[in-house]
Amino acid sequence: MALLKHGLLLLMVVVWFDGHGAATRDMVECWSNLIQLKSCSNEIMHFLINGGADIGSYCCCAITVITHNCWPSMLTSLGYTYQETLYMRSYCQDAAPTPSFSPSHPLY
Repeated sequence: MALLKHGLLLLMVVVWFDGHGAATRDMVECWSNLIQLKSCSNEIMHFLINGGADIGSYCCCAITVITHNCWPSMLTSLGYTYQETLYMRSYCQDAAPTPSFSPSHPLY
């Protein structure tokens, strides 16, 4: 049900941006990475609580794309503190090269 609701919202956004090809592609990539980030929530919480745990490459890709190419404050709007956001962003910048956009990883 939640996936259907997110899918309908994504479809509405795509239709709204239909006249702007590049803007539509960018918006779809941002939403795709936001959905990917949702599947990383356990991994991220483990990282923040234990400090020594790793964030995987797909999760880092989503974090990097969202904070660099989409909405820099999106992670804080999802409930992470500003310090946690900076910590994750810094870790992911050091852990992997900056991706151009969405990883080719199946969504969970």
